[in-house]
Amino acid sequence: MYNLKWIVGGRVKLEKTYGRITLLANITEKELLSLGQKKQDEAIIEILENSKPLHDKNRQDSEYLKSFYYGDQDIKNKIKQTRPEINNKTVENWAYACVDFKKTFLLGKPIQYVQFNSSDSAEISTLNKFVRYENKKAKDMDLFEDVLVCGRGFRYINKDKVGSEDEAPFEIINCPVEDTEVVYSSRLGNEQLFAFIDTPMYDYQPSMGDNGVETYRPVLYDVYQVYLRNKVVTYSNKGGELQRIGKPQPLIWNEHIIIESYINRKRISLIELGKDLFNDINYLESLDKDDMEQFVNAIMVFTNAEVSKEDLDDIKEMGAVCISSTDQKKASVDLLQGRLNAQDTQTYYNRLLTSLHQILAIPIASDSGTVTSGDTGKAKLTGQGFTSAGIRAEGDECMFGMCDLKALKVILAICRNTPNSGITTLKVSEVEPKFQRDMSDNILVKTQALQNLYSCDIPREIANSIVNLFGDSAKVSQEQQKLFGDQVSQLDKGSNSSDFGTNGETTNAEDMANFQNNQITNKSELDNQGQ
Repeated sequence: MYNLKWIVGGRVKLEKTYGRITLLANITEKELLSLGQKKQDEAIIEILENSKPLHDKNRQDSEYLKSFYYGDQDIKNKIKQTRPEINNKTVENWAYACVDFKKTFLLGKPIQYVQFNSSDSAEISTLNKFVRYENKKAKDMDLFEDVLVCGRGFRYINKDKVGSEDEAPFEIINCPVEDTEVVYSSRLGNEQLFAFIDTPMYDYQPSMGDNGVETYRPVLYDVYQVYLRNKVVTYSNKGGELQRIGKPQPLIWNEHIIIESYINRKRISLIELGKDLFNDINYLESLDKDDMEQFVNAIMVFTNAEVSKEDLDDIKEMGAVCISSTDQKKASVDLLQGRLNAQDTQTYYNRLLTSLHQILAIPIASDSGTVTSGDTGKAKLTGQGFTSAGIRAEGDECMFGMCDLKALKVILAICRNTPNSGITTLKVSEVEPKFQRDMSDNILVKTQALQNLYSCDIPREIANSIVNLFGDSAKVSQEQQKLFGDQVSQLDKGSNSSDFGTNGETTNAEDMANFQNNQITNKSELDNQGQ
């Protein structure tokens, strides 16, 4: 009726896929919301029914990827034709290690919100306090783990429930990635139509057994919680036919309160990118362990000797054997041995790890031979792979930050509609999420660069932003002005200042030293103030 069309890379394909299937419907949000309740129910029900096989495929993939992440990996299905009794299935869980590094590297420090073009930082400070009260840092890491493992994650944001109010007027809840979907319009721009959470439920219906005794059998059905921009509607197929149950619950924020997060358009997970390498490493380690065990339990070869089953049992029990020659030929006993070349195995293992580090942008854990004690800090970071990790993280920041701003839009709407929240005018267009990756190895270089920029008459806010030493450079600049006032203007000029003598030393050297020391030692304090 509404020409609802489902697209997966141009066509429906439920076989082997990479990334999660994005649900698209050929209708705009305006068209959907303009329908009367009955017609709107019909349209949504049609979308839900058509999306069922696609949603089930996404759920199946997400459950598999999570199991892989926690150690239930493909090596568990290893089959060995020769000597099947020796069949090790070793999981060297690099999937867990890579995901753990990525989420800690990007979100080990909390996202800090900074404000553009405003000297009034009271509202942005309140916002940072609210998200800290809500423990957003831990929830961000949890959400990013879903994104890395399953290719996407989902977040629910709404006003605190009555009776559970806390310091922040809103609540943040990460949705189960297996049960949640966002439906987008297939029209240009792919605007969000609605989100739904599909909760599988069981109903027990009476059934007559073969023995004439009445029993109860479980019957699976689905309950869909559908979140539109302006209301929440519940649908269920408990009776066999999907239909709305209860009355729609209005949403006053006029915002989508379930937000999808991802770091690439195809929703491809880090597990999928590295799965073949993870499997190869596990297989190599398992074969190496098989090899050692087979060496210990080597097959005995008897030449020119008759050995009975009883003799073999004695060998197992006593570890020794007496043999006699046959046909006047000398008898002998040997061990059938064939071992992997240890050097070749280690070389291949190192190649796999190198590929893993390069493809996934994961730093090398220790100083290798490629990094010497004489290397500079920058060279060391490059040699260990932190530079590559940082470049990849910038792309992740861009995509994850875009999704975070969608969530922030809901947060600010709730705050503006909550009396005495302390946030009345702040808009999402004025806010930037600031990721604070920990690169303290390079702090000396950064502080020296900061001093050089100050001495070249670069404005403090611009210099602080360029060096990226502080979480909120604007906030730090404001605090510097409060602490030192006009003195900062002279200190910024460095050797160009009239206060400097012919030797390049300031006539107020103590003030300069105090300023620079305060600038560095109070970094954490200033950052916290910005939060």
